[in-house]
Amino acid sequence: MRSIFNTFIFLLFSTAVQAQNTEPCYFDKYQRNNKKSVDAAESVIGQNLTRAQQKLLSTNSTLKIIPVVIHVIHDGGTNNISDAQIQSQIDVLNEDFRKKAGTNGFGNGVDTDIEFCLAKKDPLGKCTNGIVRVKSGLTNHQTYQRGQLSLLSYWDNTRYLNIYVVKNINNGSGTVGYASFPGGPSNEDGIVVRHDYFGKTGTAAASLGRTTSHEIGHWFGLYHTFNGGCGVDTCADGDIVCDTPPAANPNYGCPVINSCFNEVPDVNDQIQNYMDYSNDNCKNMFTNGQKQRMQATLLSLRSDIWQPWNIDSTGCDSGFVNSNCNVIADFVSLNPDICVGSSIIFYNRSQNNPTSYQWFFQGGTPAMSSIANPTVSYLSIGSYQVKLITTNSYGTDSLILSNYINVTTPPVGQSLPYAENFESVTFPPNGITIDNPDGGITWERDTIATAYQGVASAKINNLINTNYGQSDAMVLPGLDFTSFAGTPYLIFKWAYAKSDPNYSDEMIVLVSKDCGVTWTQVFYRTGTALTTGSTQATPYIPNPGTVWKIANIGLLAYATYSNVLIKIVNVTDGGNNLYIDNINIGALMTGITESNQPSNDFVIYPNPAKSLFSVEYILEKKTDVSMQITDVLGREIFTLYPEAQEAGLHHEEVNASLFQTGIYTISLKTGEQISNKKLIISK
Repeated sequence: MRSIFNTFIFLLFSTAVQAQNTEPCYFDKYQRNNKKSVDAAESVIGQNLTRAQQKLLSTNSTLKIIPVVIHVIHDGGTNNISDAQIQSQIDVLNEDFRKKAGTNGFGNGVDTDIEFCLAKKDPLGKCTNGIVRVKSGLTNHQTYQRGQLSLLSYWDNTRYLNIYVVKNINNGSGTVGYASFPGGPSNEDGIVVRHDYFGKTGTAAASLGRTTSHEIGHWFGLYHTFNGGCGVDTCADGDIVCDTPPAANPNYGCPVINSCFNEVPDVNDQIQNYMDYSNDNCKNMFTNGQKQRMQATLLSLRSDIWQPWNIDSTGCDSGFVNSNCNVIADFVSLNPDICVGSSIIFYNRSQNNPTSYQWFFQGGTPAMSSIANPTVSYLSIGSYQVKLITTNSYGTDSLILSNYINVTTPPVGQSLPYAENFESVTFPPNGITIDNPDGGITWERDTIATAYQGVASAKINNLINTNYGQSDAMVLPGLDFTSFAGTPYLIFKWAYAKSDPNYSDEMIVLVSKDCGVTWTQVFYRTGTALTTGSTQATPYIPNPGTVWKIANIGLLAYATYSNVLIKIVNVTDGGNNLYIDNINIGALMTGITESNQPSNDFVIYPNPAKSLFSVEYILEKKTDVSMQITDVLGREIFTLYPEAQEAGLHHEEVNASLFQTGIYTISLKTGEQISNKKLIISK
């Protein structure tokens, strides 16, 4: 029933969803939440503008070529786009950045003197077509997982522009691409684009490829033309480019509009500019001021990538011709350190269209495989070699990694019950470790706020945590769930407030039963479901009047495991302080339910919703579940018919385009219990 419903809604309302898309590019959020690094880059670009202007006026101004590598992260479906579709995007970039006559890129702007070349040599100097294909679930991309894409596939960002093509971004949020700004973390440098907006053929046949032109503009240091609204000084405010007319808001479609009147002469918004949100068929120009900013970036923060020595070493010089490239064997595992009895996935990332694979797994089961991405179990402790032989029509190549897989015996975890209230002056306490990937703002002990109980709690300061999308985790020690009789529960208290109604951080609880190789989400809160205090721009500090919320999570699915890992994750959106206190794992405390809601409580997010929303709930045992959505008149809009569902986390995604703007009631029935929550649909 659900598949029929979703197909029907997609066909009926896909056009409407696209029309409602208000943030196709994620850069505005990136800019806000990476303010420190963006400001630092802006200072460097500004200092080099005069130098760039002088270069452009002199006879020394030369064409700059950017070597590109395309990482196609796919699930084996149509999002594993063709070489022809990839080449069509490279062609569009060169039409747009070179203002080529006779193409869609020939508008009223300028030739930026920047060209793009699919790399013909890989980082080791081997012949390549500049395309890496990896089949992975990361194709369903979350922006906070940007670092995971680099672990999967990455080339030196000082020598190549890394472009990742994925199936979707943030669960169909409407975002179709985003880019890093110059000066950010090297392993997150590059751009990410949805496959159906990459190029102008194949799955992107409805596109003209300008999403990638737009995102690469950000990669070169350009802001949106509507950045900061109309502003006051048209050179120092907004997008910091004098010759782009200010715009009050992003423009959609191809309107004729004059939204600001402070420029001289007063002219219409420049909807033809690649850095607006206007339709692809409207866009055809970069201005001379934008060219100068891009050239200033290339003279400073991206000074190696276009140098002649790099153009030669990447095969992008005009005299180099590659053809009939032999296959290049390559692979990676995201979890090479595992516990005995665990299984891991090997991701094939061999280049140049391999046609066959021969894997050899020392100590693994199976010991050999001929599929692209095998899953292998290791039943004995030790360090093991992995070998891959690949073949294409031009030859064979192999890769051997010795001692690549390290298998250890998992220690029996601490016995339950487990409790931590952060009263000890030592932090982190009681076997807890802190996962802080960026080395920045992370979890700490706090005694300023009024804790739920005692004098201290754990806190992360999202108000100053400006690395948007970064996840920081408190990882609890390994726990022996077999030591506990009955159903184990994880219970803790939290307090949180937003800094702005439009921004919200995320809190996620993940559980692993295989030593951290794989993690299952068992709890998720964001927005109003996370909030306990009123919105405030100043640091949120719980006080005696603060209502702490209670997480009550059944973990029956892990009762037979002796080394269970649990981590409480904060994903920053530049919001406000999040506090955790009184962690308990063991028996369900009498009378405890989250926020005094029934035990079959559920979460709706985002709420309000525009295009898609999710309903998430956890079952402690196999249960009949049904869901009904009604409008204010009690009319049934959507029904999920009763069906038995297994214990664990469940996630239902619904297309909000089905609904008119207004307030609805979602009723979730689990067994004989019914919970009701309000849903707001906004357009």
